[in-house]
Amino acid sequence: MRPEVVLRLAVSGGRLDGLRIGLTAFGGLLATLLLLAAATVQAVSGTGDYTNGLLVEPGLRPGVILALMLLGLPVLSFVGQCVRVGAPARDKRLADFRMAGATPGQAQKIAAAETGAAAAVGTVVGFSVYFIGRAVLDRPAPRLLPTDVLPSWWVLLVAVVVPVGGALVAALALRRSTMSAFGVVRNRPSRPPRLLPALLFVGGTAGLAGIGLILRVLGGDWGKWWAMLIEVGFLFVALAGLVTGGASLSAAIGRRVASRASSPALLLAGRRLVADPWAASRTLVAVLAAVLVGAGALGIRAVFAADWAGQVEVARQLGTTTGPHDPFYDRAFALTQLAVWIAIVVAAGGLLVATIEQVVERRRTLAALSAQGTPAGVLARALLWQTALPLVPGVVLATIVGGVAARAVYGQSGTFEEEAGRSCVPPSGANVQTWCDESSHWTPSRTITIELHGLVPWGGLTLLAVGAIATTLLVCGLGLLVLRRAIAVGELRTAS
Repeated sequence: MRPEVVLRLAVSGGRLDGLRIGLTAFGGLLATLLLLAAATVQAVSGTGDYTNGLLVEPGLRPGVILALMLLGLPVLSFVGQCVRVGAPARDKRLADFRMAGATPGQAQKIAAAETGAAAAVGTVVGFSVYFIGRAVLDRPAPRLLPTDVLPSWWVLLVAVVVPVGGALVAALALRRSTMSAFGVVRNRPSRPPRLLPALLFVGGTAGLAGIGLILRVLGGDWGKWWAMLIEVGFLFVALAGLVTGGASLSAAIGRRVASRASSPALLLAGRRLVADPWAASRTLVAVLAAVLVGAGALGIRAVFAADWAGQVEVARQLGTTTGPHDPFYDRAFALTQLAVWIAIVVAAGGLLVATIEQVVERRRTLAALSAQGTPAGVLARALLWQTALPLVPGVVLATIVGGVAARAVYGQSGTFEEEAGRSCVPPSGANVQTWCDESSHWTPSRTITIELHGLVPWGGLTLLAVGAIATTLLVCGLGLLVLRRAIAVGELRTAS
C-alpha cells in the first residue's frame, strides 16, 4: 500500500474521528512549543540580559531545559489517550478496509498514520504560534523571555520528531489489538506483574534514602557527574516501579473493594478495576510523574528555607548580620511549582479524554444497567470511584518518593553548624590592640550548632497531594457530562 493511499485512508472518517484528530493535533502543538522553548533556552549564550535569573545564570539553564522536557511527559500521555477516542467508529472503518483486503499490519499503519498526520498539523501550528509569540512578546532589554535568540538549525528536526513520535505512540497504544475483517477487536490481555514492580519501587526508594551512605562508600560527592547520575537512576527506578505496579495495585484494590463493597457504585468500580487493571495504571502515569517532581521541588525548597533560617540564627548569636534575603531561589521554586501544576492539569486533561472514551466505549453496557434500573447517579459515582481508588495511593506513594529524593540530596542532616573564630570587640574609645591583647577580653572559638526545623514540608506536600487528587477528579467529573446520553435506551442497539 503506497504512502499516499495510507494517508488518504487515515484522514477519512466521521465526527468522532475528526474530534480525535483535533485533540491529537492539540497535543502535537503543545509538544512542539515545549521543544522549541527548550531549544531557545539552549541557544542562550553568556549571562544574557534578562529579568529572569534562571536564564541569566548559565549553570541553571540545563535545569530549565530538563523541566521543559519533563513537561512533555503528560503531553505524550495526553496523545496516547487521544488515540482511543472514537475507537468503536474507527474499528468499524478499519474493518471495512480489512474486508477490502487490507492486512492487520496495514490497518495498524492506517491508524498510526492518522495520528502522525494530526501531530504534523499541530507541529505546523506550533511553529506559527512560536514565531508569532516571539514577535508579540519581544521587549527591549532586559527581557523576560529570550526572544532575542534563535535556536540552531537542528531545531527543524522537531518537525519530524513530533509527527513520528505521535505515530509511534499510536502504534504502541494499539499493539495489543488485532482487527478482524468483521469488526471484532481481539485484545491480547496480559496479567499485571506483581513482584518486579514492588522490587523496583522498594529498591529505588531505599537507594534514594541511603544515597549519602553510598557516596561515602564510593568516595564521591554531589559535585561529581556520576553521583548525580546514580541519584537520578534511583529516582527513575522508583518511578518505574510505581508506574508498572499500577496495574497490580489497581487489581488488588479492586478485589478488596468488590468483596467488601457497601454500595453498588463501589461494587461496579471494584469489578471494573479487576477486569481491566491496566486502564487505570496507563492513564495515571503522567499525574504520578508530575506529583513526584513537585514533591521533590517542595522538599528542596524547604531545605533551602531551613538553611537560611539557620544562617540567620547563627548571625544573631554572633551579633552580625546576614545581609538581605535573595529572592532568586524563591522565584525559581515558584516557577517550578507552576510548571508542576501545568503538568498536572495537562495530565488531568488526558484523564478527561480517557473518561469520555470509557463512557462511549461501554455505552451499551451502561445503557443495559440503566435499563435494568441502575440510577444514573450510581453509574457516575462508579466511574469516579474507578479513577479515585488507584489514584489516591499512587499519589501518596509518588509524594513519598519525591520527598525522599529531595532529602537524599539536600537534607541529610537536621542541624546547621558554623565555625565561629575568636573575636574581640573593644569599648568605644579604647585602644584596640591594647584591649584585645588581654586574653580575658577575647571570645573563645566555638562551633555553633542550630537545629533546623521544617526540613519536611508537610503542609506543602499535603496540599500538593490533595490538590492533585482534587484537580484530577474534578476534570474527570467533566467527562461524566456525556453519561446521560450514553445510557439512553437507544444505545442498546450499538455494537459495544
